[in-house]
Amino acid sequence: MNARILTAFLCLTAASTGCIIVDGDGDGGGYQQGYEGDVTFLWTFAPNGRCADVPDVKNIQIAIPGESLHNNGVYACNTAGVDGIVLHDFAPGNYPYTVRAIGYDGNTLFEGRGTFKVNGDVRVNIDLTPNGMSYALVSWAFPPNTYSNNPSCSQAGVSYIKAQIDGGEWVTLNCADGMSNGGVETPWLADGTHTIQMIAYGRDRAGRDNLPLYNTYGTFVTSAGSPRSESYRFFEVGGMSLRWELWDSSTTRRSCSEAGLTGMLINLKNMNTGEWIYGDAGDSQSCSGAPILYQYLKPGRYEVHIRGMKGSTIVYSNDDLPDVLTVNAFEQKTASDVSYTVALVREY
Repeated sequence: MNARILTAFLCLTAASTGCIIVDGDGDGGGYQQGYEGDVTFLWTFAPNGRCADVPDVKNIQIAIPGESLHNNGVYACNTAGVDGIVLHDFAPGNYPYTVRAIGYDGNTLFEGRGTFKVNGDVRVNIDLTPNGMSYALVSWAFPPNTYSNNPSCSQAGVSYIKAQIDGGEWVTLNCADGMSNGGVETPWLADGTHTIQMIAYGRDRAGRDNLPLYNTYGTFVTSAGSPRSESYRFFEVGGMSLRWELWDSSTTRRSCSEAGLTGMLINLKNMNTGEWIYGDAGDSQSCSGAPILYQYLKPGRYEVHIRGMKGSTIVYSNDDLPDVLTVNAFEQKTASDVSYTVALVREY
């Protein structure tokens, strides 16, 4: 009796209802050396709910390309008290799969996908996500310092993290959560590319608490049913505080109202990289809004360019002789600090 017939006989005589035979050779797209095995699927519903928590789910549908599954791959959500199913007799190889939770109206409510490798028995744990939505697990690390090549939060001097996704609301996170247990779950996100920025806060070199010490930003892609793990490395930051004076001549100083300015455009050029921090447009500020704080800058020397604008016309600037300031790591500025004053001369 060959292995497949023997397995079928054992399934027919067993009391368990969780025994399913794969109707196909199951070579995973081509013969590979190794051992045949059974595949146990165990599913939850994000975040880690059970079948009993999702009464709208009628059944589970499993699809494995190239494999003909019993009952077209449709199974009960819970079989013999287990939220899962055992599929038997797979040849060695790699197999992509999709798992869908189907509602009573026939629509997909939850979904997940991935790949498993057979070289003997294998277990697939999958947390199904709402259809069309997913999330990312975000973790982080800090640059090496005198304490460690991979500093902990306390060694990096960090008290907490603030994070923002897609320019939305800032949320506060526990620093240690992003350095263990796979990271921090993002909120549910639609399929596609997303932006993220995270700022680590702690005590600066002047001994003041709750100031930015590190910054990081980037993008990640989510795909329904396939949560991503994303890791980011923070970089050290410092800051500067700016104000300005408007001069018509070496002896005549003007107020914002006297000068008739509608606003200011500020830009910072990293002299190490040549990068304009605020691109071509610059950072728009009110003429009376000084001091302006820039707290998330990489250490280095920066050209400071400030323009006093009347509509789209440059009325005052320091473009002919831009000021140069140095930003040091962990040295921050607050509104109470003495600001660096940039003298702007009238454009004629």
